[in-house]
Amino acid sequence: MSDANNLDNKAFTIKKLSENTDLSQFDCSENDELDLNGFIHNDALSYQREGMGVTHLFYRRDKLVGFVTLAMSAVRKGQTGLRLDNYEKVNYPALWLGRLAVDNTERKKGIGTFLLRYCLEFAVEKANTELGCRFAALVTLKGHRTAFYSKYGFKKVKAYLDKDYELMCFQLF
Repeated sequence: MSDANNLDNKAFTIKKLSENTDLSQFDCSENDELDLNGFIHNDALSYQREGMGVTHLFYRRDKLVGFVTLAMSAVRKGQTGLRLDNYEKVNYPALWLGRLAVDNTERKKGIGTFLLRYCLEFAVEKANTELGCRFAALVTLKGHRTAFYSKYGFKKVKAYLDKDYELMCFQLF
């Protein structure tokens, strides 16, 4: 049973991925159609070095329980559903949720929901203090993953993707 409502920032230590990070005990390979386990173990650090995204690691009692990889992106005006007739901008700035995963042994405890809420709060905080950001966006597999994000206000938007994937956006304000 999920206990996401009982989780707050104090329940976790959040660190950025580095060359010194020990990932040997982290495993999110169950039902991993998106190869998130392969990403965190093989690609995340080089992805970060190349400026493609920053991976935030979430520790609970010194155990790595999940991660998110965030980057900047943009959403086309036509995809947003906003009706801003006098606004000439074509793209809106967005926080890109590139990867989000929870360790196999920590699932069904509300951690995935907490990670998603962290991302949205991060986007709002940055939008209010450091950069422009109107949306959070992601691509995910259709099915139960789409249902998970929809529960938290993400909407499917028009995109030319592989038939198995869905682009979803959350309007921050």
